[in-house]
Amino acid sequence: MQEMWKTFFSSGSFIPHGHCYLWQTPLVWLHVASDSIIALAYFSIPITLIYFISKREDLPFDWIFTMFGGFIVACGITHIFEVWTLWHPTYWLSGTMKAITALISFATAILLVDLIPQALALPSPAQLESANRLLEAEIVDRQLAEAALQKAKEELEIRVEERTAELKSQTQHLELANRLLASEIVERQLAEAALKKAKEELEIRVEERTAELKSQTQQLEQALSELKQAQSKLIHSEKMSSLGQLVAGLAHEINNPINFIYGNLTHTREYADTLIKLVNIYQEQYPNPLPTLKEKIESIDLDFIISDLPKILISMRNGAERIFGIVKSLRIFSRHDEAERKLADIHEGIDSTLMILQSRLNAKPDLWSIQVLKEYGNLPKIECYPGQLNQVFMNILANAIDALEDDSHSESMAGNEANRCLIKISTKLSDSQVVEIRISNNGPEITESVRNQLFNPFFTTKPVGKGTGLGLSIGYQIITVRHKGELHCISAPGKGAEFIIKIPITLQETFNNPHQT
Repeated sequence: MQEMWKTFFSSGSFIPHGHCYLWQTPLVWLHVASDSIIALAYFSIPITLIYFISKREDLPFDWIFTMFGGFIVACGITHIFEVWTLWHPTYWLSGTMKAITALISFATAILLVDLIPQALALPSPAQLESANRLLEAEIVDRQLAEAALQKAKEELEIRVEERTAELKSQTQHLELANRLLASEIVERQLAEAALKKAKEELEIRVEERTAELKSQTQQLEQALSELKQAQSKLIHSEKMSSLGQLVAGLAHEINNPINFIYGNLTHTREYADTLIKLVNIYQEQYPNPLPTLKEKIESIDLDFIISDLPKILISMRNGAERIFGIVKSLRIFSRHDEAERKLADIHEGIDSTLMILQSRLNAKPDLWSIQVLKEYGNLPKIECYPGQLNQVFMNILANAIDALEDDSHSESMAGNEANRCLIKISTKLSDSQVVEIRISNNGPEITESVRNQLFNPFFTTKPVGKGTGLGLSIGYQIITVRHKGELHCISAPGKGAEFIIKIPITLQETFNNPHQT
């Protein structure tokens, strides 16, 4: 039990919530200020409700205001925890507070549903208006009766003088009754006005509370969506980092034995040439060898070995040089120091990515090979995050290959031969401060509805299990946020698709803020 409570109040293996914002100072303070102001507002609202209930003791259903106050206070505490977990990842404690808030809010919602029939039982404006009309009719009747009595009084005064005192007394009594009736009418009018005002205020408060709850629900849904996106990006980033370390380790492990083989090929070639010369001299000096030796020479086909051995050594040297190129491309692509800014050659990163994808570019039994056309401009080295840029190139080129393969499967080989699969990569320097990279293919068109969602997280047109929908989304973040650049996609019928990347040569704004990610 003690260990459970210790885990409950400790951060454990979690990281502070600020990592999700990549410790961007403006973004962190934006959330701190927003959550703090919301919490203050939430704490002030229950005080107002308590003051209102204390002043309106005649208010029906005052307990529902208390429930709302408890719910709002719990909401305020959850926002305080949102600020706290930016630096202290006690997510178990924060999650428990949210669970308490959920219980209070759910209980409030249930009680509110039970309260609705009682609220609906209050008199409606139509009922009050009907009562008012009946009251006005009664007033008219009483006024007519008063007039009749007054007329009777005058007639009695004319006819019977002796009853003047009696009639006067009756008249005084009637006047008193009239005043009481008038007072009662005024009181009823005031009560009606107060009831109507209370009803209007209640309707306004219900509308305001409904709008407030709707706004809070939208904010929570947006926060949940952002949290899921950040979690997916973090997982993807961790996978790419692990992949980079694995590739770098493989390149290192391959490099050692291939260095040994490549370094010894020169000596092997010299030794083979020396042995071949020795055999040639021996054949010149002893043109007629012993029968046993002659039989052995014929069985091993010595002339073929002498002519083929140099070719084998040259082929081994070419293979070793090819492996050297692949290892170099793996090292460039993995960029084990990808979290650091540095000067890098964009063309080198593109070439290393193409080297890794070479097996997918080659021809297959049912597909033609994919031709890559490179039109490189004269670019300087730029300040960037090379490993992350290579990740963007990999995602765009892999998607282009997928599109071309899917399009090739839907057409005949003869049709493909007439219109070969092509990926074109061009670079240039524009405005002396911006590098523009264009990657296009002659595959199928990307419709406008798909282009509008292309960079949204988890959006993919690939079948289940083939794509996660995160590649282009993370690539968009790398270009626009990390490198302060632009990433667009254009497409037209019959012209395939083209991705345009624009990034500045320097990242001064990013360098000035080390916490910006």
